[in-house]
Amino acid sequence: MYFFLKRLIDIFLSFFLFLFVSPLLIASMLFIIIFDLQNPFYTQERSGLNGKSIWIIKLQTMKSEGGQKKITTFGKFLRITKIDELPQLFNVLLGNMSFIGPRPLYLEFNQYLKKNHKLRLSAKPGITGLAQIRVKDSTDWNKKFNFDVIYIRRNNFKLDLYIFIETITMIIKSIFFTKHRPNEIIDYKSSFYESYK
Repeated sequence: MYFFLKRLIDIFLSFFLFLFVSPLLIASMLFIIIFDLQNPFYTQERSGLNGKSIWIIKLQTMKSEGGQKKITTFGKFLRITKIDELPQLFNVLLGNMSFIGPRPLYLEFNQYLKKNHKLRLSAKPGITGLAQIRVKDSTDWNKKFNFDVIYIRRNNFKLDLYIFIETITMIIKSIFFTKHRPNEIIDYKSSFYESYK
């Protein structure tokens, strides 16, 4: 019953939140086009429900310089405030993502998941999740996946509401307090293969 209710909440929230943040999204898009001289969006293939392929949408926060990808000054702001994640509201509306759930990771990671961690694939990936508010070190993959499994097993409205409130609190803290900002310059593929054992 809750899964049906959750889908209704996702549709309602994503639609009205998109209307609310559209001026901010448009301003960010124009800033990227004018000052970074590049496409404001980028899409990337990720793992969705049951490990099936989905394409997520984000705002561009990096730019090629000297053959290397580097986070732009404006990109750092977008990442701190999580504005770069807002285009994923389209994914929520399309139904291949939810507001709350395990984050959509690279498709190739699925074949390396431990048996108990494969449970994280049984729910739609989310814009935020229990692992994101519990694990500050985003390279601790075992701990992150353990929280994903806990979320799947306890999935309910009260837990989703708690995660939503904690996510907003975390974003506000990261904006105003430097010590609460996560390390965004991480090669996730390298860290996964090096630390997930």
